[in-house]
Amino acid sequence: MKKLRLKLTIENKILIPFLAISMLSILCFGIILYYNGYTVKMSNNLESANTLVRYIETDLDTMLPLTDSDAILEKYHDLGHERIEIFDENGVSLLGGPVYQTIPKENIIAESRDNALSWRICYILDREDFQASLLEEQKYIIIATIALLIITVQVSIFVSYNISEPIRCLSEICTEVSAHPECPAGKMEEFATRRDEIGQLADAFQTMLKNINSHTAELLEVKTLNENIVENLPTGIVAYTPAGEVICINSKAISMLTNEEFRNHGKTLQQLLDHILATDQVLHDPLRLQNAEGRTRAYDVGVWRLRWSDESEWGTLCTIDDITYNKMMEEKVSETEKLAYTGKVAAMLAHEIRNPLAGIRASIQVISRRMDGERDKMLCNSMVHEVDRVNVLIEDLLNLSRKRESQKTLLSLNALFDELLMLYSKIAENNGIKINALAMGNLSLYADESEIKQVLVNLINNSIKAIPNGGWIVLQARAEQGCIVVLVKDNGVGMDEAKLRGILESRTDSGAKAKAGYGLSIVSQLLAQNGGEFQIESTPGKGTEITIIFRRQGELSDEARRRLPPGQC
Repeated sequence: MKKLRLKLTIENKILIPFLAISMLSILCFGIILYYNGYTVKMSNNLESANTLVRYIETDLDTMLPLTDSDAILEKYHDLGHERIEIFDENGVSLLGGPVYQTIPKENIIAESRDNALSWRICYILDREDFQASLLEEQKYIIIATIALLIITVQVSIFVSYNISEPIRCLSEICTEVSAHPECPAGKMEEFATRRDEIGQLADAFQTMLKNINSHTAELLEVKTLNENIVENLPTGIVAYTPAGEVICINSKAISMLTNEEFRNHGKTLQQLLDHILATDQVLHDPLRLQNAEGRTRAYDVGVWRLRWSDESEWGTLCTIDDITYNKMMEEKVSETEKLAYTGKVAAMLAHEIRNPLAGIRASIQVISRRMDGERDKMLCNSMVHEVDRVNVLIEDLLNLSRKRESQKTLLSLNALFDELLMLYSKIAENNGIKINALAMGNLSLYADESEIKQVLVNLINNSIKAIPNGGWIVLQARAEQGCIVVLVKDNGVGMDEAKLRGILESRTDSGAKAKAGYGLSIVSQLLAQNGGEFQIESTPGKGTEITIIFRRQGELSDEARRRLPPGQC
């Protein structure tokens, strides 16, 4: 069974102890006065009783020689003292009959047998009469005590009310503010003007409430700003708890995850994301999904493990980026690279073809002059026309395969390193990798920023994929003999001699490119377009070091050299 607990208000908590102590003090004071009155009255009665009994005994001893016992009894019988009773040796009352047995012993307060007749002389006090007379005498004290009790109760109620009423009102105001924080605590003003502790408490509460409202408004503003930023991002954002429950999701992610038209081997994007969340990888290959009509969508998914300051995990953040357009552009870039390669082949073929064609054209023109028939001359002119048409086709092929020139500007390596460090810090942290980027001095480079950035991104991605169980990546730049040297180093799995040879051959051999992949071949082409070259050193199990060297200032154009600060490449 549950214990019943008496819930007392603050008034009762103050009133009851105060009232109990006051009433107990007054009652004790009244009892003491009553007891003193009782003691004094009883002492007076005892003293009167003893005096009267001794007087009677002395009177008996004096009268007995002069008269008999009957005359003495008649004297005391006529005297009629109501509290005196005389008994003979047999206990028979000599004044009022046989009443000895009916008199309570506690009512006899004085007695004596010390007389010549051996009579028992008793002084009888009726307790009820005694109490009644005592109450009559003490009635003013009792009335004063009762009045004092009433006054005490009133004072206690008044004191407890004046102490507890402000506290109770403050409690009610605090409860109201707690239930409705937006409501202003206007009632607090009347207490804040007091000069006692209640006023200090009310003033402190008002100050605290203003600070809380101010901080709450700031938090709401920041929360609204963050929600608007997340909602309006072009990337899908989903945050999960460690148990897999969705904490936050923006409309972009909802539209992507609820689209079941596009699938990858029968799985929707939501199902693929659930599978990715179950793994511990950070970097994932882009997802390609296709619908029934054959149209494709490409998504880049990032998984970020969110941790508290004590490194404990509190959730997971997923980013979903629709890179269909980017993939399409990459394919176009790939096609451009193919065209560039085709252009090189076409240039070589054009050089080899143009010379024979020029000789053939000249020979036909010489032969046509020696021809007499119109039909033969027309045939020769037709052959010259066909040779010219082949030259035009070759020129068109060269123009089609030519690649655009790099858009070179003055690029700060310090700013580029900061950008790459910001881009990869979270990826490296989630993959257990420490990444350091250091540019020794204020280094600038005259190159195409997007192409140099693409070079470093490709190299860093390769390093991350080469470190499966945590490690480090160092990105460093320094000026050396008028050149800029950029170092990308990791402690990953490394490469053996055969694989390294294949990668090095891929820079010049198209068959090797297909075998080793286009990643480093693209790096090689981009560096070549920006006046750089790279070297690779790798040891299996110890890591890979890639050194990029950009050519000296003297190899730049005069216009580019004029735009460079002293000592930069």
